[in-house]
Amino acid sequence: MKIAPGTMNWFHAVMPTPLNRLPPFAALVAFDAVLRHGSMTLAADELGLTQSAISHRLRDLERYFGLTLFERMNPGLRVTDAGHRLSRELSPVLGTLSGLRRHVRGRPEVRPFRIGTGSALLNWWLSPRLPALAAAFPDLAIEVVTWDPAAPRADADLGLVWMPREAIAEQPCELRFPDEFVFPIASPKLLGRRHASDGWSDLPLLAKGHRGEDMGPEWSWATWLGPGTTRPEAMRFRDISGTLQAAVDGNGVALGRSLLVADALRRRRLKRLGRRSEARLCSKVQIARWRDPTDRDAERMAAWLVANATS
Repeated sequence: MKIAPGTMNWFHAVMPTPLNRLPPFAALVAFDAVLRHGSMTLAADELGLTQSAISHRLRDLERYFGLTLFERMNPGLRVTDAGHRLSRELSPVLGTLSGLRRHVRGRPEVRPFRIGTGSALLNWWLSPRLPALAAAFPDLAIEVVTWDPAAPRADADLGLVWMPREAIAEQPCELRFPDEFVFPIASPKLLGRRHASDGWSDLPLLAKGHRGEDMGPEWSWATWLGPGTTRPEAMRFRDISGTLQAAVDGNGVALGRSLLVADALRRRRLKRLGRRSEARLCSKVQIARWRDPTDRDAERMAAWLVANATS
């Protein structure tokens, strides 16, 4: 190969020398994975390597810097001060490298991205926000799949999960939506001239779920009308989506989740009943959960959704 005159100066300027040689890249990736997981076993699973290979790469990195990056405990690892300093320097470098292909190609690279959610959340809250979501993430080709909230699928990049409050454990790959409250709602045309605070208790009652199913006291009409209430529901629906639609259509009074009914209240398709102080804390919580701890798109989208649930 013939090198044009003057280009050798450029090579000397950019090529590493023994004094500033580059650290082993595979070892840096292993270090990042161990740091995120706090475990060589989990890091090995993510990278498709053996735990021994991860250990060898970490030792290569420690030899390169001449410093101990992790203290081997029994059990586990503890990051040293040098390891923390490397982490602060490495994070933006890996972030830059992750976007290298897009920058070199000179155009956005569209990534297929799957959101999993229950149909009620999709129909009553998420769907109106999808255009803004797509505009906020132009590099993602968003696909929405619906699932049974009790059995979420594992193939979603980001799952919106409806979980019992007591079952929640803090996880690194999830964000929690604001607490929700349950309260009675009805169509303004059904109410007519009745007072929304206390003039609705004799109207037809709508209920969700199977009869006798324990969904929490906030979903029982006995909680709202008193334990001695013997009035049967006018209609019962399998899920909350059908219950809310029946309320919009003027078929009766339903119990609604604050997030799901927020748009309908704002557009005056529904009206909140009872006093605000009577609203009951929901026994379940909406969670945005992603499977890959390195998936910054999922993390940013989860933050976007949670922020839009508070606005």
